[in-house]
Amino acid sequence: MSASIVVTALTALDAASATERSAIATAFNANLPEFHIALSEPGIAVRDGGYPVYFRSRLPAGVEVEAHDVDKQFSGSLHDGQKFVLSALTRHPGFPRFVIVSLGFVAISLFVFSLWAALSLTRPLTNFANAAESFGLDSVPAQLAETGPAEVRKATRAFNRMQRRIAEMVSQRTRMLTSVSHDLRTPITRMRLRAEYIESSETKVKLLRDLDQMEAMVGGCLDYLRGGFQQEMAPLDLASLLQSVADEFVDVGADVRYDGVEHVNVLGSPDDLQRAFSNLIDNSVKYGESPEVRLLESDEAAVVEVVDKGPGIPQEKRQTMLEPFERGDLGASSNASEGFGLGLAIARAIVEAHHGRLTLDERTGGGLIARVSLPKAAFETKRNNLSK
Repeated sequence: MSASIVVTALTALDAASATERSAIATAFNANLPEFHIALSEPGIAVRDGGYPVYFRSRLPAGVEVEAHDVDKQFSGSLHDGQKFVLSALTRHPGFPRFVIVSLGFVAISLFVFSLWAALSLTRPLTNFANAAESFGLDSVPAQLAETGPAEVRKATRAFNRMQRRIAEMVSQRTRMLTSVSHDLRTPITRMRLRAEYIESSETKVKLLRDLDQMEAMVGGCLDYLRGGFQQEMAPLDLASLLQSVADEFVDVGADVRYDGVEHVNVLGSPDDLQRAFSNLIDNSVKYGESPEVRLLESDEAAVVEVVDKGPGIPQEKRQTMLEPFERGDLGASSNASEGFGLGLAIARAIVEAHHGRLTLDERTGGGLIARVSLPKAAFETKRNNLSK
């Protein structure tokens, strides 16, 4: 093909007049960048190269051409002696432009399609996982949209049915507990009124004490079974709450001390948190000696430690003691028989409802550490920054 182009160009130049050849050479160079023709003044052609065999019968009479540099350059003269030099520029091997464009288009299309397919598959799974993580018993569950592949739609449909069944069970349990609470407290109240008419003071005192224990046990059981720690969350100063709880125990003669940071804010229910920490301190008062409440602060959490110098809890029993109706060694304290095994369980339920964690650990030198970790409120950082 290149040789045919050379023959065509030389034939056109030889047939044209001397004044037209310059324009033809310029147009040739502009439209065929792989070649270049340079014309010079007419003269006598010098033959110092080889005459290409291909051109012998294809060029017009009188046109002389010689090949140089392994057929990459040709020189010669036309029939009237006009000299020329025709160079075939070296072309680097590579894909044609249209092939590169086509491959790029295919690659971009595959990338877009793969991204769309991945998002179409992962978005329903992400929504499914978020719904499972946020599922709770304190609100009406929202039904997930059944989208995505067939398997994901089937799993979403089953998850929605499970949410509805659980919500119905929780509603039935709430109604049942409300009825049980009423049915149990009513006879206790009647018995308390009748006890007031008993003449024997000793019998009356014992009966009223038993009724108080029965009412406390019923209240604790119902609160735990109700999961009844669903009050509205609000920002509160945990240090002030702990100080007030410790002061209440001091007022009734308990040796409770508070030591901690002055302010740390958390998001929670003041009543529920007060009850949780009261249970922990009450446990230390009953089973230990000289309980101390400590409040520590880290970058992300507020850590409360209720420390006592009592007999402690063996390591193998600590996790079990957080379960309902589990009681420690009844001989460890004269007040141990007053417990129902619900204090730690209720405290743990409240802490977990606040996205925290309750653990039991051994105190150096003997005793128990009840450690509560609660996430700090996000608004605290903003407040501190403004104060600075």
